[in-house]
Amino acid sequence: MGMWIPMDEVFDLGEPGPSGNENDTYVSGTIIYKVNNLLNSGGIVKLLDKVLLHNLLFPNTAYILHGFAGYDKRSVMPVLIQRRIRNAQPASQIMIDTYMSALGFTKENDEGRYSNGAYVVWDVVPRNVLADTDGDMYVVDAEMKKL
Repeated sequence: MGMWIPMDEVFDLGEPGPSGNENDTYVSGTIIYKVNNLLNSGGIVKLLDKVLLHNLLFPNTAYILHGFAGYDKRSVMPVLIQRRIRNAQPASQIMIDTYMSALGFTKENDEGRYSNGAYVVWDVVPRNVLADTDGDMYVVDAEMKKL
């Protein structure tokens, strides 16, 4: 398969999974495909910058650029791959606070917002963080920027 995925082939990526405001997800075995509509990202360059930061800060849930989906000559949507976390549930906010502290981040006033002097990360809340049966934590989606 090349880098371009026609929209009528997106469902071939896997079973439709949970979707949010900016991503439709498709589950296939050990991976999740995220088709990003760029509505909240500020464009492709900003999304790819966010992916690089995510991979730096949370390497256990790193993203890989798989390709681009869309309608010919009308739209382009990046398709990202992320490892599927099995046997996991949303983490509690207390678990998240403890995990982020262990990574060197300090909790800020807004819930789910942390800083370490070099980066600020927000939207680190239970819907975006999983804990597996061993207690390992996985930030699968968050917002972040370099200070």
